Amino acid sequence: MSNSSWSSRGDELVKCPVTGCHHVGLIITKAHCKLVHNMTRDEVKKKYGFPKRVILLKRSQVMRINE
Repeated sequence: MSNSSWSSRGDELVKCPVTGCHHVGLIITKAHCKLVHNMTRDEVKKKYGFPKRVILLKRSQVMRINE
């Protein structure tokens, strides 16, 4: 699922869009992009797009999936 923001909303997190990067958080910062990927956030967006949404499930939702 794509996102058009660098920050999460509600019960979700965002995952860095760079291939092979497993960074997940409430926000993908400019510092993360520069320090880890040596790119600006605009360069990351142009090459990889926006961060992917990671939906968080409550334990009760997971239990219903397993039924």
